[in-house]
Amino acid sequence: MARPKKQLKLKEPIRLREKKLVDGNRSLYLDIYHRGTRKYEYLKLYLIPESTPDDKERNKETMKVAEQIKAERILALQSRGLEGWESIKKSSMPMVVWLEKEYENPSKVLSDSSKNCRKQVRKMFGLYLESIHKPGLSLEEVDKSICRGFIAYLRTATNRRATNQAANGTRHITQTTGQKYMMELNCSLNYAVREGLISSNPFKQIQTNERLTRDSKEREFLTIDEIKKLMATPCSREDVRVAFFFSCFTGLRIGDVRKIAPMHIFKSADGKTEYINLEMNKTKHDVVIPLSDEAKKWLPKPGGYQEPFFNLPAPSTICLILSNWVKAAGINKHITFHCARHTFATMMLTLGSDIYTTSKLLGHNHVATTEIYAKVIDKKKFESMSNLDRMFSNKG
Repeated sequence: MARPKKQLKLKEPIRLREKKLVDGNRSLYLDIYHRGTRKYEYLKLYLIPESTPDDKERNKETMKVAEQIKAERILALQSRGLEGWESIKKSSMPMVVWLEKEYENPSKVLSDSSKNCRKQVRKMFGLYLESIHKPGLSLEEVDKSICRGFIAYLRTATNRRATNQAANGTRHITQTTGQKYMMELNCSLNYAVREGLISSNPFKQIQTNERLTRDSKEREFLTIDEIKKLMATPCSREDVRVAFFFSCFTGLRIGDVRKIAPMHIFKSADGKTEYINLEMNKTKHDVVIPLSDEAKKWLPKPGGYQEPFFNLPAPSTICLILSNWVKAAGINKHITFHCARHTFATMMLTLGSDIYTTSKLLGHNHVATTEIYAKVIDKKKFESMSNLDRMFSNKG
């Protein structure tokens, strides 16, 4: 009797493989073989040692993501072949990986604050995808419903750092922060369109009234009387105290306060006026600020020519120091270091500086940005007149 013929098993063009790492984890990668050409793609997905039921469940979810990517690659390979493989790989890469790749773009010069913001966007979007059980969602799978869902997620997202510091429950990110995160994701999708990885940006399908906007609340600042109160109140860190007041009298952001050095201070041609001339971290544009006598009082003794005047602690530490200091001064306001910049702007306008000059001192590209402060001053004027009326009213 003749032996039955063995059925030929078709080889998959793409196989999911593992590579053991030194730390005991296993890195997942794709082994692609097509028409005599072999390629490898490391997925940045890892299986961990299974010590608990949670570890097993996590590995199970990771394998699901890897299998999903593998299936997408096979379809792409069958329809497009290995030509343009890098484009195929990018368009079907997990969205969280694309966010990392996009922000590694060497053509973009970013300030430290922008880098931190983009890092937070990656983290926040990753948490959102986990909440909808789609951690491996690919770039090309991002559609209008995903964008809309992310906006909804941002409306109630937790500010973990503020929550850890708070004594009275959970803190949420502000509406302005949520709007920044939304726009960063929008920018990354626009960049993917320019790179030819997706045909259109799904964010464009979101109506304006559905999107997050900046907080309409007025910007917090200190009045001249409140500045005097702070000056008379001891602070736990002298370096934070002098840096804050220096910002109040120059309008510099914290990133620029950190880097200002003797090399950034010049004298006018007649030798009577000193002024700051430096490139701002945020905009990468130069700003020129005359140094008032009050501002000079808060400059520490210089070290080397290129050595910064201020050596400040971490932002979270500064926030805590300022909060305690303001409270001790009896000021019932939420004051951050950036409020020193708001204080400078409102103080200049209150003392009669025109809006164009104030705009230049702040380094704003558009006067419209400075008009926000002018509106705050106008509102305070109306409130003062209303208080006057109530003081001399016969009612009550």
